[in-house]
Amino acid sequence: MEVHHHSSPAPGGAHTSRKKWTHYFWEFLMLFLAVFCGFLAEYQLEHVIENQREKKYAASLLEDLAKDTTELNKVILFWEIYNRRIDTIRNEIEKEPSERNRVLLYQNAAKLQNNNTFTYHDRTIKQLKNSGNFRLIRKKAVTDSLVEYDGLFETAIRNIQESYNELSHQRRELQDQLFNSKFYRLIYDLNFDSVAKQEPTIIALIEGKEELLFRYYNRLENLHWLNRARIRFHKQMLRQAISLIGSIKKEYHLE
Repeated sequence: MEVHHHSSPAPGGAHTSRKKWTHYFWEFLMLFLAVFCGFLAEYQLEHVIENQREKKYAASLLEDLAKDTTELNKVILFWEIYNRRIDTIRNEIEKEPSERNRVLLYQNAAKLQNNNTFTYHDRTIKQLKNSGNFRLIRKKAVTDSLVEYDGLFETAIRNIQESYNELSHQRRELQDQLFNSKFYRLIYDLNFDSVAKQEPTIIALIEGKEELLFRYYNRLENLHWLNRARIRFHKQMLRQAISLIGSIKKEYHLE
């Protein structure tokens, strides 16, 4: 007859028992919660870091826009004065040669040599675009206005400056054939009243150049028209910059 033996107890006398399925469930649940909580902590940390970066970019944008507004105010004033100088020259050219104020012609023609292009402070916008971090600016009102503001410079203002450079070159060539540059120094170096007293005999346009003078007159009108467009776009940029400053301060609680 066969004898069946009971299984021997585990060392120490304890019997092993099979774990219930609920035990495995709770182990899985605890592991899942640990991983999930770690994920949430990492996500929260990343969110905090991105919020900090977003606010830093916003503060940097404020600095750039403040510089732009200062620059735009100066540039607008410069081109308004520039156009008034063109008006003065054209008004004198319209007169009979004997009635022209040649000192006034030279005084204003000499100052047309000056130029004042707008310096766009796009340091932060470039960083956002080049690094792919534009997504960090999550305030839609700010993002939309910023893209429009940047686009205005990249298209309108840049194109106007290129056209101006070409027209200004043509203006200089004609002006060199009409005006004697040595008189420019008199305008700047001597007292204006003393220059005006000598004007009838000293200050003169180069004679026999009425046809060139007419072309010069027309070129000045082209420049005047272009500068009116420049001023209009600069004023639009200024309004947008001021609006953006207000939006950024409001959205990011910056001062």
